[in-house]
Amino acid sequence: MHGAPTGDQRQPICPMTAFLPGRSTHPAREAWLLHELETWFAGDRPCQRERRRIVAGALRAAVEDAHDWLDGRLDGTDVVRVDLRIDGADRERHSVFRQVPSPLALLLICLDQCRVGDEVTLTQDLAKAGRIEARATWPFGMAEAEELTRPADLGATASAMS
Repeated sequence: MHGAPTGDQRQPICPMTAFLPGRSTHPAREAWLLHELETWFAGDRPCQRERRRIVAGALRAAVEDAHDWLDGRLDGTDVVRVDLRIDGADRERHSVFRQVPSPLALLLICLDQCRVGDEVTLTQDLAKAGRIEARATWPFGMAEAEELTRPADLGATASAMS
């Protein structure tokens, strides 16, 4: 007997429903995507069963990839980029990092890289909260290094912006 399954015979066809809580699992909603994937991944295969097996494997791997990617989501206050600029009278240095250095590490870097009078700028780009920039003129001590490397205070940033 052919036709649409009834009652408890229905099962979700597409594992992507894990990303769509509350949506209907009617196969027609994902049919276009399944057709697209079958064409892309296995369009050269004559056997429909083989094409579907390849698509099912690709979807299983993609679900895991999608969950891994979603697990890597950043908080709005996470630092995504740190720029260190050293501007001198006759030169400019610019480096990009993944995290903010400790104050003492910044002092050691500046001791090696800076000349008296160079302007040191440390910029933190935050995931959703914008950009925080701090500057000091070399040479400076721990208080300035701590201020340059201080994590962003979003409450102060919001009040300063209003």
